[in-house]
Amino acid sequence: MLDSPKEEPTLADDLTGENEQPPVKFQWPSVVQARATRRGLLLTALGGLLISGLITAIPTVRIGPGRLATYINSNPVPSTGVKSNSVFNRATSGDCLMWPDGLPDAARIVDCADNHRFEIAESIDMRTFPGSEYGPNAAPPSPARIQQISEEQCEAAVRHYLGTKFDPNSKYTVSMLWSGDRAWRQGGERRMLCGLELPGTNNQQVAFKGKVANIDQSKIWPAGTCLSIDLTSNQPVDVPVDCAAPHAMEVTGTVNLAERFPNALPAESEQDRFIKDACARLTDSYLATIKLRTTTLTLIYPTLSLSSWAAGSREVACSIGATRGNGDWATLVNSAKGLLLINGQPPISPPDIPEERLSPPPIPLQLQVPTNHSNASVDPIPPGNQHLLQQQPAMTVPRSPVSQTPTASPSPATPITKPPPPVDDADDGAPRSSDQELVGTAPGPAEPAPGG
Repeated sequence: MLDSPKEEPTLADDLTGENEQPPVKFQWPSVVQARATRRGLLLTALGGLLISGLITAIPTVRIGPGRLATYINSNPVPSTGVKSNSVFNRATSGDCLMWPDGLPDAARIVDCADNHRFEIAESIDMRTFPGSEYGPNAAPPSPARIQQISEEQCEAAVRHYLGTKFDPNSKYTVSMLWSGDRAWRQGGERRMLCGLELPGTNNQQVAFKGKVANIDQSKIWPAGTCLSIDLTSNQPVDVPVDCAAPHAMEVTGTVNLAERFPNALPAESEQDRFIKDACARLTDSYLATIKLRTTTLTLIYPTLSLSSWAAGSREVACSIGATRGNGDWATLVNSAKGLLLINGQPPISPPDIPEERLSPPPIPLQLQVPTNHSNASVDPIPPGNQHLLQQQPAMTVPRSPVSQTPTASPSPATPITKPPPPVDDADDGAPRSSDQELVGTAPGPAEPAPGG
């Protein structure tokens, strides 16, 4: 019989944890962030998969900076009795397993070119471990211990199995199969299988074709896919769910970096510009007549790391979601193209911005020039020095303090009750540009000004 062990959270599982409706005892001890840089506070939390039947699959989550550990439901998995687990014992590295929906205890070894739900990286016999923890009379490990075993064994096994094709941000999760409590106690089963799976909706693994090392591991989904949220931690879970169910994000499209960067991995700043522009266009197209700003959601996208690029990943997903400002994500219900609810409430669209305010005309900048400095000259601002976009060319400068043509009238800045004595066609209002003007005319008006 196929008594398979429960899968445990590993590094890959951290990338695709599932949690549409977390089990009662499902706990999220810490908050994590996906390794690939994700804009708009893109944090990735991984959940555990609990499969009915004798075989339990436990997605594995890597513990470390920016990662999330998960605990699986401690309730025993329903069992139909002990069978001879020949397939489970015969499976080895490189084998692929397939089983009907919800019946992992009916797994069989299949050609990896055909549909399968699990690719085995390593078969581990726990009886070879030192100590009595896995001895014939030992009690089954607790969910927390199963998680530790998975983290200790499966991530390393998958890394070794995939080599340079290991993508830490893969859509395939590192997982572990084990036979469960019944097989442990009654059948003495101590074998655990480390491998890879593709999480899907309703706690089911999605069947896929080919070996992971030979296929694109990019974490992408079709436009219109909604990704779950853990309602305990308020963090996203990279597992598809029905958009009518609570979720954190809605996918709006996919960007292929190979179209712009066919050779080496581009700098992150280059990636960012390209992906941001492409995601903005894809999101506008996806929402059609609906404007993103009216949904109050935020555009979210990741960039690719060097390890992901080396593994062959070239695509990233564009999505929209919302945060609460404290690191938590808002819970969305329904598509952004329909009757969207954000934390149970319809979005309150910001007021429309008139077109003329989006592209305001140039505004003349009026410079305030003190009028009491009648003798000061004003130099025009060089036309090339434009600190305010489209405003300097329209700048107007008051011309009253400076007179360009000699005149007999005094400067308006200094009222004079008596006319100044005539001085050889000199004018007090003209700019003082010579020693003669400074010496000959200054004494004349200087005395009446204070008395006048």
